Amino acid sequence: MPDPTTSGLAALDGVPLRVLVRLVRATTPTIVRGLGLTLLLAVVAGAGRIVTPLTVQYALDHGLLHPGDGTAGVVARAVLVGGAAAVAAVLASWWLNQRIYRRTERALADLRAAGIARIHQMAPETAATTRGADLVTRLTSDVDAVTNFVQNGGVVLLVNLAQMLLAAVIITFYSWQLALSILGLAAVLLVVMRRIQAVVARRFTVVRESVSALQSSVSEAVTGIAVVRATGTGDRVRADLDRAIERTATAQRRTLVPLHLNTALGELAISLMTAVVIVAGVRWSTSPASWEPRLDLSAGELVAMLLLVTFFVRPLQSLVQMLGEAQNALVGWRRALEVVATPSGVVTGPHARRLPAGPVAVELRDVTAGYGEDPAVLQHLDVRLEPGEHVAVVGESGSGKSTFAKLLTRQIPARAGEVLLSGVLVGEIADSSFQRRVAIVPQDPFLFDTSIAHNILLGMRDDATVLDEIVASLGLGPWLASLPDGLDTGVGVRGDRLSAGERQLVALARTALADPDLLVLDEATSGVDPATDVRVQRALGALTVGRTTVSIAHRMTTARGADRILVFEHGRIVQDGRHDELVSVGGRYADLDAAWTG
Repeated sequence: MPDPTTSGLAALDGVPLRVLVRLVRATTPTIVRGLGLTLLLAVVAGAGRIVTPLTVQYALDHGLLHPGDGTAGVVARAVLVGGAAAVAAVLASWWLNQRIYRRTERALADLRAAGIARIHQMAPETAATTRGADLVTRLTSDVDAVTNFVQNGGVVLLVNLAQMLLAAVIITFYSWQLALSILGLAAVLLVVMRRIQAVVARRFTVVRESVSALQSSVSEAVTGIAVVRATGTGDRVRADLDRAIERTATAQRRTLVPLHLNTALGELAISLMTAVVIVAGVRWSTSPASWEPRLDLSAGELVAMLLLVTFFVRPLQSLVQMLGEAQNALVGWRRALEVVATPSGVVTGPHARRLPAGPVAVELRDVTAGYGEDPAVLQHLDVRLEPGEHVAVVGESGSGKSTFAKLLTRQIPARAGEVLLSGVLVGEIADSSFQRRVAIVPQDPFLFDTSIAHNILLGMRDDATVLDEIVASLGLGPWLASLPDGLDTGVGVRGDRLSAGERQLVALARTALADPDLLVLDEATSGVDPATDVRVQRALGALTVGRTTVSIAHRMTTARGADRILVFEHGRIVQDGRHDELVSVGGRYADLDAAWTG
């Protein structure tokens, strides 16, 4: 099981093979469909290189070592065949490069798109335990590692593998005795390399994880720069970054040790194989001992064998050098696939239900809820909210107000009991119905770095009439008129060019466009300056008409205007009624109201 504090994602080690195969086919369909032709082009490119030793052998045995009137013709034919093979190899390599480049970009773009789609479909509890920067790393730098390897080394790897296989076959045809010696050394090398690569794989995983953690630290240091400056904690933040950088550098250095050992072994294997061909080939072809095999090799065949060994061992050396890059790419590819393999939290299918039309009724039956393995925040809640009712939820910090809101908006599941919306269990409501009918306006709404109009429409058709209607219904005209470009005013990164209250106005307009039947306001007026608070309250008043509304009240003025007030304390509802009633009977609400008034 993965560590939920680091990723919250499904580790591929726990994913069945059939699921992994399906993921590969689904996320890289262009590569899978064209794999046959890709391999054929690699074979043609490798074969074009292998023709060179054969033409040398032909020219030696049938021409240069038997001079005569036809020698020039033999050499000329050998040169023509070799030249034609070289041209064919170049064309095949060019086509192979173009094919892999295009298909790799398309396939990895599909992988990124599938990963982003799955992030949007994650169960809320999974998303809550997953670092956003880690997800960004998996779908950017991790996928880039795959792209860099495939486009820079993938073509070479395929051609070299084809060349190695063809060279091994021809060497065996010339002399199976020498082939056994060469392939035996290669087998020993591969066994040793595989053991070393197991170490490399583990260390590359650590490298990718440390890089992800470093990027998370850098992202937090950059996005939180205002807080760092205001609190004077720059030295501590930089010290944390230095430690993250050092951990990443250490992980990378530890990976280089076994990686360089593999390179050294490849050089040793090349030297040994070349020596075997030269010594054994010459000896067994000229004067072998009585217990040694005798080879019937011509001078041209022996020279061809020596060239073929070079064509075999050089790609093997290149293969050894690329194993580290391949391992890094595989780790990146696996980490990206983990995102796609993460179980979806989307409720769909024949058993998913739709919410009945009209304002939503809310009912909780003996509900207990909390976060992860922590103690329960809400305990044995029983409450019903009528359709179209505006209910304010008040209480001290930690009393369970926000947890109550998250239950209604399906951000966390109930540990026990039932949460129903219009009589339908919240976990059985189809996403298509839930997303259109239920909306939450958080305390600090997220805005994209674009215009106010685009943030309200969020990619919908740019309809001026719709925008005018939203602006008029919420009374936002005077505020927009005070801005330099009105609806076209840029909001900045995360809306930092707007005040907290102005960001809330944009979020409320966006919510009004969605036209939900259950509206949850999670302390939507907290942190709003007095001047903007009037506009926000006016917009809220217009937005809540005809809808079931739950307001997590930070300011008691919000509670006073509600149809009903729920008072939370220690995860339970301790009072339930209207403002005047609760003030007159005394108790927790009266204390909160008196403290606010004072």
